[in-house]
Amino acid sequence: MKAGDLLLSAYRVISREVMRERKRRFPDQKRLSRLKKERLALKDRLARHQPATGATLAMALRIVARAKRAFA
Repeated sequence: MKAGDLLLSAYRVISREVMRERKRRFPDQKRLSRLKKERLALKDRLARHQPATGATLAMALRIVARAKRAFA
């Protein structure tokens, strides 16, 4: 999987999590804020079309792994 594909996948996962959190009866505002910041960071990285750094790839991998556990 290429870095751009991984970042896009992580962005989609974060977007789904933001939507899920918003739909909850009592959304956790701290979690929602953190998710939005992560999503914005991923969006910025994708928009610049630069190769992802090791830290960004690590963040994307953690997001994808967390989502797999949540949806399993």
